Amino acid sequence: MTVRSAAIALVLLGAPAAVQAKVWTVGGRGADFPLIAPAVAASGPHDVIQVRRGVYREDLTLNHPVSIVGEDGVVLFGTGTGTVIEITAPGCEIRGLTIDGTGNGASNDMDAAIRITSSGNRIVGNRIRRAFYGIVVAGAAGNLIEGNDIAGLADEPFGRRGDGIYLYRAPNNQIRRNTVSGMRDAIYFQYAPGGIAVGNVVRGSRYGLHDMFSDNTRIAGNVFSGCSAGASLMNSSELVFEGNEVSENRGVTGVGLSLKDCDRSEIRGNRFAANGKGLQLDGSTGNRFTKNRFIQNDTAVRLMPSAECNVFAKNEFAGNWSDVVAGGGGGSTQWSADGVGNRWSAYAGFDFDGDGLGDTPHSLSGPFERIEGANALARLFLQSPAASALALVARMSPPGDGLEDSHPLSAPVSSHRHAPLSFGLFAVAMAAWSARSFWR
Repeated sequence: MTVRSAAIALVLLGAPAAVQAKVWTVGGRGADFPLIAPAVAASGPHDVIQVRRGVYREDLTLNHPVSIVGEDGVVLFGTGTGTVIEITAPGCEIRGLTIDGTGNGASNDMDAAIRITSSGNRIVGNRIRRAFYGIVVAGAAGNLIEGNDIAGLADEPFGRRGDGIYLYRAPNNQIRRNTVSGMRDAIYFQYAPGGIAVGNVVRGSRYGLHDMFSDNTRIAGNVFSGCSAGASLMNSSELVFEGNEVSENRGVTGVGLSLKDCDRSEIRGNRFAANGKGLQLDGSTGNRFTKNRFIQNDTAVRLMPSAECNVFAKNEFAGNWSDVVAGGGGGSTQWSADGVGNRWSAYAGFDFDGDGLGDTPHSLSGPFERIEGANALARLFLQSPAASALALVARMSPPGDGLEDSHPLSAPVSSHRHAPLSFGLFAVAMAAWSARSFWR
């Protein structure tokens, strides 16, 4: 059985038992129809339309439940105006098509490769090229968008591109294992609570993922790379952002993850690497950041004065130019939980009792970061001799803003409280032994 035959079999098995689904063929010798649209018109509810290899130029509207399954090499060109496939009936499936070209939004419409206004549909394993919008879901719930490869108008400025996968007033939809590039916002939840975005790979867009007024969204195991902002989460609460790779986002905004007016969310187990800013918090309260890695970012964490009562614990900060820049002091942010803080590559203290925790607090921001917190333009002088002089003076002075991790980790999180002898204690013991030997 071929992969395509297996797909058709799965579609037929999923049809209601009381309905005898029929398979229609399109294209090639002996087919039922030369084009797809007449097959759609002739089909009944839950029928399957098998499209043979070839090039088709037509727009489609699915107003009853039907499945369109393309063989390898099926290319569907739209007519160049409007949307290529409109799905208004629930329970449809589009699988295995290459959809090339859409309208360009000249009439202010969301011209898309596929637009869905019904629930319970499946869009699986398609290739979308040169699309203004890729897939739009509007006013519909319970749809699955999985394994699609979507490429937009990468040569156009962001203002002339649409979104890759756009959900508007569309709760409880699943976006899984898609690849999206060259769009304005690659994945966009707007008034779309309860959505799931898992295992997607996003590159070369303005926002890798944009979430507005969409509570309880789960964003897990994705790659957001090479965008102006990896993920921008706004005006939402109780989000879960976990296990994502967020790297090399260095556009005008240059941020890996931005939270704007987002509350009571969990951000855990992510890797933020080589971003302009790894994380930016603005007007966001009561969020927890645990077991994230901030590596080689210009600034790992940027706290705006309006970010309050957030908690950071068991995170790793390594090789960043600045670990924390806090406007207004960031005094209500907690840098440890239940007596456990974070691991800092810049920490210069010791762990004499080997419990995995540093024996002295770690100051999170130097004098230059405190200046930058009040004046962002100071960043231009970060690597200057003046900045180095400030750092030298700070070593001989007490912390100036009280921003500190009281329980810094001296070992990786995985080995916390399991090391029988800390490196600091070992170093002291070796130094004592060496001195004793020298004076003999």
